Amino acid sequence: MATLGGARVLGRDAELGSITVGKVADIALWRVDGFGYDVIDDPVVAAVFGPTPPLERLLVGGNTVVDRGQLRTLSADTAAARGRAAHRALVQEANL
Repeated sequence: MATLGGARVLGRDAELGSITVGKVADIALWRVDGFGYDVIDDPVVAAVFGPTPPLERLLVGGNTVVDRGQLRTLSADTAAARGRAAHRALVQEANL
């Protein structure tokens, strides 16, 4: 309801808001079946109240960005460098 309802509010429900062939979708899958989660019956409760779950897979626009917890689109060093540069730019902009 949150995703489809939000898409409807934006007038974009024909192109996003649900996992349907031909629609834009970003999907994140977390593992909640290991140690620390096995004692919690409800996977949603496990994700919210259990330890931080590892990201198993992240798809952005149908492209795999993270697979089995590993970033696949660029190196960790490149991602870190870009993150630092973005942080510096934001701080500089905020100080203007």
